[in-house]
Amino acid sequence: MIGQTVSHYRIVEKLGEGGMGFVYVAEDTHLGRRVAIKFPHHTANKHHYHARFLREARAVSELTHPNIATLYDYGETATGQPFIVMELVKGDSLNELLSGGHVTLLRAVEIMCDVARAIDEAHHHGVVHRDIKPSNVMVNARGQVKVLDFGLAKQLNEQFQDVDQDARTLLATRTQSGMVVGTPLYLSPEQALGAPVDTRSDIFALGAVLYECIAGQAAFSGSSVMEIAARVMRDDPKPPSSINSRVPAELDRITLKALAKKPDERYQSATELIEDLEAVRDSLKGLSHAPVKRIEPAHGASRLSALSTISDIFRRPHLPVGVVLLGLVILGGAIWGITRALRTAPHEPSPDAQRWYAEGTNALRDGTYFKASKALELAVGADDKYALAHARLAEAWMEMDYADKAKDQLLAVARLVPDRSTLQPLDALYLQAVTAIASRDFKSAVESYREVVSRVPEKEKPFAYVDLGRAYEKSEDVDKAIESFVEASKLDPQYPTAYLRAGILYGRKQNQAEANAALGKAESLYQALSNYEGLTEVLYQRGTLLVQTGKFREARQQLQRALELCRTTSNTYQEVRTLLQFSSLSNLEGDMAQAQSYARQAADLARTSEMENLNARALLDLGTTYFAGGNYDEAEKYFKQSLELAQRYKARYTEARSSVMLASLRYEQGDAAGATSYAESALAIFQSGRWRKETSQALLLLGRATRLKGDYVSALDAFRQQLQLGEAVGDLSQVASAQSSIGTTLSYREQYPEALRHYDESYRINQSLNAKFFIEYDLISRGNVLWKLGDYAGARDALGQAFDAASRPESSYKSLLAEINLRYAQLALSERDFQEARARAKQALDLAGSQQEVIVEAKSTLGMASAFSGAGVEGAKLCDEALEAANRTGNPRLISSAQLALARALLEAKDAGRALEVALQAQGSFERAGQQESLWRALLVAASASRSSGDEARAIGYAERAANVLLEMRQQWGDESFERYAKRPDVQYSRKQLDETLAVKR
Repeated sequence: MIGQTVSHYRIVEKLGEGGMGFVYVAEDTHLGRRVAIKFPHHTANKHHYHARFLREARAVSELTHPNIATLYDYGETATGQPFIVMELVKGDSLNELLSGGHVTLLRAVEIMCDVARAIDEAHHHGVVHRDIKPSNVMVNARGQVKVLDFGLAKQLNEQFQDVDQDARTLLATRTQSGMVVGTPLYLSPEQALGAPVDTRSDIFALGAVLYECIAGQAAFSGSSVMEIAARVMRDDPKPPSSINSRVPAELDRITLKALAKKPDERYQSATELIEDLEAVRDSLKGLSHAPVKRIEPAHGASRLSALSTISDIFRRPHLPVGVVLLGLVILGGAIWGITRALRTAPHEPSPDAQRWYAEGTNALRDGTYFKASKALELAVGADDKYALAHARLAEAWMEMDYADKAKDQLLAVARLVPDRSTLQPLDALYLQAVTAIASRDFKSAVESYREVVSRVPEKEKPFAYVDLGRAYEKSEDVDKAIESFVEASKLDPQYPTAYLRAGILYGRKQNQAEANAALGKAESLYQALSNYEGLTEVLYQRGTLLVQTGKFREARQQLQRALELCRTTSNTYQEVRTLLQFSSLSNLEGDMAQAQSYARQAADLARTSEMENLNARALLDLGTTYFAGGNYDEAEKYFKQSLELAQRYKARYTEARSSVMLASLRYEQGDAAGATSYAESALAIFQSGRWRKETSQALLLLGRATRLKGDYVSALDAFRQQLQLGEAVGDLSQVASAQSSIGTTLSYREQYPEALRHYDESYRINQSLNAKFFIEYDLISRGNVLWKLGDYAGARDALGQAFDAASRPESSYKSLLAEINLRYAQLALSERDFQEARARAKQALDLAGSQQEVIVEAKSTLGMASAFSGAGVEGAKLCDEALEAANRTGNPRLISSAQLALARALLEAKDAGRALEVALQAQGSFERAGQQESLWRALLVAASASRSSGDEARAIGYAERAANVLLEMRQQWGDESFERYAKRPDVQYSRKQLDETLAVKR
């Protein structure tokens, strides 16, 4: 497979092979990162491996933990072969470390603590790993431990068929295939017996791995699988200290308790085991430990590699295997063959199931997902073997953010149709397409639906084109989606769904005339058909589009009609959605009380109707209204409630959105670490679910959070990933956002010419989108960089346009006035117009409200303007206040900027000693951040302060360094930009001071 591309993963090299399948290194062509991609073996009973693959994907997708390898993606190739995509962990396996003699007693306990934490996390999610072994534990170059391969993982509430009680030996997974799987050296007694397993089987495996780490040999060994199994069930292992005398008695006790034969006598949870391991770990610290030497088995004894699984052994015909087990495998294969022969005839669903399926599918196309889910539930209730109904139900659940329920339906599909070649070709195509949609593999869905369109009878083509359009829409190819919907409407002019979907997308492209025409046609057709759900959806979507275009009064009229209609028809799902849209509208109108009222109504209605996922979303929107109003405590309360509810009900999308809002909240509070943590959690979910637009938004937040910490390199990396993703999907709004964010980060690094290029591109895109708020923001950003580069006319033009727009009575952007006045104040200060600078800085402070950055910078500007006007003491006092405010934010950039302002004011106040001290503090920050423009100014203050104190030698030293920094700036910015900068009045004044100091040396 080397060189092939699967979905958007290019196979680079083979990484390894195990009992379940092959693992390759691949390159994610969307995000430009290396990943591990895993395929099952091509075997006769491939459907069981496929089901197990889906089980692994389901198990791992729920787990987010530093010690668990992250699942990014899963799906199927065009030929129906499943695959999973996981984090590529570079390092050594625990098996390799043990073989190389690199593990001391202390390190073994540390590693096992981390492994146990990973397993504890899995247990909390109801997942039993069932294949813990040294080769499934990786340690990367930084020493971080990752647990891999949940291929045998079992949900605690999964139901499995009973196993023949006369054939129990070693049926470790109790799968329907009868395939013998598991790893013999680490099987628990109950696994070896084929009895039901729970979390305590993993405890036994942890004990077996711990034993091998500290004793240097396996707890159980033998010359055959049967002998090992017998010893697991019968024999107690010797204490590890009898093999390795350095093992303390407490570690013996912990290990043997984990290996107790009876589950009730073991640790009852991984948490208990972790507590004891941590205690013994602390007692080992400070002691000298030699690495544990792995003891190889005596000649003639087979150790059975820790890399092996029993399924591997069965695939090696030369190995000795018990006759009973061989017979079971042969019998299982025969039963499978008979079952496959019986299943070759495609299942014919019942008439009731087909009727409900048709209704549910039409509701999906309309976007009325709650109605779709109810109809499709009735379809599978009428005929549980109706695979396509299960797939469509999975699609409906995914639309409603019930990821767990969707996965259950996809597993049902895999169980019912393990071999799609048994289906009619068109049914197989539909199943492949719908499964791809539910799995969020939209590229595959598009390919399948294009094939469907070419094959369906003429009378079904309109429906197929709508399905194709929805696949294009989800893959964010809006133009192709519109083409498909328009084609559907041409083939059947009485098909309202085609007009509805086209109208929504025309609105998204700002084509109001086409949007209104299409939605109007859909409305009249739904009205004629008495389809009130469809009619409500038209009104809701029209209201939503009007909100997005700022036509709030018209939007309210449409949403009110939708609300009245869904209340008349008792459609609770649509009522909750409409109330949330009303909340968003009121929020934009500035009526926070009304916005909160609507969101609270929606939350109460969702809760009483047991729509917990919608309740989580409503709580999130309620928190957003408080966040917009600046009430961060209430906002945090509701965001956390939403997050908790989403996690409880496995609403992964809402969980990620809640994390995004908490990241935004932490960012506004200046908590860079908290913002980073929440943004990373959201990013992992969005990436694994292939929500590309949301991934872009999470990258934006992550970039801002790391920028807040002063880590501009990481911030630029996140923003460039966002830019690459936005360009790949053609999302101009995200491209503009990324360009603006890159510009701001470069501006913070004082790379002004390059920053201006990115701001210009953002401004151009936002103008084409008529994105008014972002246009104003770009104007402010461009104006701020232009005056710094000495282009005062350009700066005044940009700031003037922003000021005029924000000052209009109907403007929703009045919060920008504080920053606009701040930029005017800084511009005036650079022109040495101190009176204007003071006046504008005071206006900025009056308008700032809770905008901490504006407060810090405005107070610094006011302080410097006062000091340069002759009021040195007053100016220094104001700059001191600015520094105190900056320290409260914890923002390194604001702190160092305020320090420089204070140092300059202190110099004017004749306090040379303190001016030098503060300037040198700022200088260190500027050097670390690469801020050359501020660095040369800080060095100039240090030179002037040293000269005032009579230390000419130090003064010349600082001045020479300042001059060198100016030369570096010229090289980085280019001659033209630097010369414009050098003509600024404040720069000319400062360079004159610099020349005077250097003249002393000459």
